[in-house]
Amino acid sequence: MAEMRRKKRRSSNDFLWVLIILLIICLGVLGRQEYKIYQINKEMSATQQRVDELKKVQAELEAERKRLDDLKYIEKLAREDHNMVGKNEVPLFIVDEQEKQQKQETEAEEKKK
Repeated sequence: MAEMRRKKRRSSNDFLWVLIILLIICLGVLGRQEYKIYQINKEMSATQQRVDELKKVQAELEAERKRLDDLKYIEKLAREDHNMVGKNEVPLFIVDEQEKQQKQETEAEEKKK
């Protein structure tokens, strides 16, 4: 009879150990899945932020495209960015003395090299 009690106790201890091991395995799998979900959510928020930035850039480009349909805007860009002049206009360039002196100094340094 004492031997039966030992066998029952041993089998219940073995069953308890199996349950503990299974619980640890399940917790490990669950933890790994939660970490993957966390990484995916983090990546998704970064992607959403990038999408929002690209939508903003797209809106700016659309506005620029619409402005380029205006001839006055094109003329303004040509004058400011490309130093173009219209017919019967004389170009006038104003050179700052400091800029002129810096340019001469830069050219002198380049010649020394």
